[in-house]
Amino acid sequence: MPRGLKRYQQVGELHFITFSCYRRLARLGSPQARRIFEQTLERVRRWYDLGVFGYVVMPEHVHLLVSEPEHSSLAVAIQMLKQIVAQKLSPTLSPKAGDKGGAPRSTRRPRQWP
Repeated sequence: MPRGLKRYQQVGELHFITFSCYRRLARLGSPQARRIFEQTLERVRRWYDLGVFGYVVMPEHVHLLVSEPEHSSLAVAIQMLKQIVAQKLSPTLSPKAGDKGGAPRSTRRPRQWP
């Protein structure tokens, strides 16, 4: 994050937010994935009393124009939106019983130095 960046939250202004999918993969490219995002956005909007004035869902990123939520911080509301959508779109990446961490393991071998 750039040094000296000032964040203005809890000031009652609108916020333009852009975020990308993991590794900029086109996870939102299908109509079903976009529908999941829209349904989750509506749920989060209701939970946090968040004003959504506009949004654009692209295959690999999202633009939002939102107000600050009444019941929490904007960061928490966006975190919930992103986590729920990611969980719904990636059921195979969720931790399973006995799995440590749930993240896929790398098959790369360590680098060998001469």
